[in-house]
Amino acid sequence: MVTGSRAEYGLLRPLLFRLRNDKEISLRLVATGSHLSSAFGNTQDEIENDGFTINTRIEIPLEGDGKADMAKAAGAAIISFAEYFENDRPDLLIVLGDRYEVFAASTAAMIQGIAIAHISGGDVTEGTLDDTFRHCITKMSFLHFPGCQKSAERIIQLGESPSRVFNVGEPGVENCLSVAPMSISNLQAELGFDITGKPYSIVTFHPVTNEDSTAEEQVAELVSALENFPEMNFIITKANADAGGRTINRIWDEQAKTHTNWLVVPSLGAERYISAMKYAEMIIGNSSSGIVEAPALKKPTINIGERQKGRMLAESIISCAPKANDIAEAMKKVSSPEFKAISKNVRNHFGDGNTSDKIMKRIKAFLAADNRNIKKEFFDLEVKF
Repeated sequence: MVTGSRAEYGLLRPLLFRLRNDKEISLRLVATGSHLSSAFGNTQDEIENDGFTINTRIEIPLEGDGKADMAKAAGAAIISFAEYFENDRPDLLIVLGDRYEVFAASTAAMIQGIAIAHISGGDVTEGTLDDTFRHCITKMSFLHFPGCQKSAERIIQLGESPSRVFNVGEPGVENCLSVAPMSISNLQAELGFDITGKPYSIVTFHPVTNEDSTAEEQVAELVSALENFPEMNFIITKANADAGGRTINRIWDEQAKTHTNWLVVPSLGAERYISAMKYAEMIIGNSSSGIVEAPALKKPTINIGERQKGRMLAESIISCAPKANDIAEAMKKVSSPEFKAISKNVRNHFGDGNTSDKIMKRIKAFLAADNRNIKKEFFDLEVKF
């Protein structure tokens, strides 16, 4: 299994625990990307703190903050993963999501004839390059584990046989429903930040990589919106390693110096993040966790801008433009008793919380097969013009 970022690792944890504890499976874990970067929290420590052995670390260049730097990083990663798979060939590569690190690992594996199981394919996020990476990974993969029925249908629409597409629900929902949250007092002690004296919200804002150089302007608007709520504390988790991420993180670090009601951290870790969501007033930003996990925890979300455009949205989510006034108005709306009631009764679109169990059954069936033929035929749908 390959993991390249804190968010994706947090989603993979339940499956990783099952794989590690299964006596019939040998788990080999590869950490890459921002896990290995101190600028993005050195989150490989979270993996090891969970008791996992990182069998291989694959460094890729993350020095720059532009799209050309992303392309160079992806190219370097393909070379490194090609060398890795040449010497340590798995029976099955398991990947999640849509990031360029996962795209690079999948490209190297596919060319070398290694079967790939892809989790959370079929989604749509029109505001990011991840949308294209995700669909490319789908076409390189043999087993597909989408998080909802609509995503399963899109994978079939891309020509993948329904016999290899399994709607298992989103791993993030399983995390929310299975991880026992910390007490709020223990969480406060670990954070070293007041979350009991007044309400707090969680803020995560990533670059919109299908737009050019909008990160600085959009974060400035978000900062202005947050300043309208001095009666609220904010836990701000930094951006990922995409183009524009360092710009966003620099702004958060600078602004945190003059905002005593802000806590800015590179990463909370899975347990602290889920616990913090449980007690938060709302989730603000453009992270997928506000789309998938927040409704499962009955928390309202303010979805800013177009990064998540195309995703299935629950009634507890308000989408708004990346403008200070629009964000502030959305924050006021979700704070109302009427909207809180909607959030408490919202329907979750992304599964029943048994995702890792469903994936394990399909993976074990594949590995147990006598003839694992991974040649694919294009599955045509009848289309009338």
